[in-house]
Amino acid sequence: MYKFWFIAIFVMFSGETLACSCSSYNIEESYNKYPYVFVGTVEGIETVERREPDSWFSYYELRQVTIKLDKAYKGNYDKKIVVTTRPGNGACGFPFKLNVQYAVFAYQDEKDLAVSSCSPTIHTEKREEYYEEERLTVLSFLARQNGT
Repeated sequence: MYKFWFIAIFVMFSGETLACSCSSYNIEESYNKYPYVFVGTVEGIETVERREPDSWFSYYELRQVTIKLDKAYKGNYDKKIVVTTRPGNGACGFPFKLNVQYAVFAYQDEKDLAVSSCSPTIHTEKREEYYEEERLTVLSFLARQNGT
């Protein structure tokens, strides 16, 4: 009986109990789907709070990422772009790092440009065996597009 209550309490109070689940994507379809596509370098990351819609007391956290625009493919931008993402992989957040260049695929949510780990957003320079093929696919596709 104690085991049941321990598991029930653990599940009720543990954070991020649901994992992010992404399906594979076709880069051309993704490019057509996402209204904002650009390459840029991360200059700042901070945590911000947003109030849940229709709630006075419930808040959630987002990571707000400032990116210096290096090349635009789709969308209109200033030289600095601010995107938001969830703060963890379990919530489909993208793990941006300072001073790193990314090819970013973003969408407009209720208030901000947003990025998910399920998008084709990817590090432009880091070569990791487990995603090198994906990185090269995204970058070679973007090289064939007319960016500014």
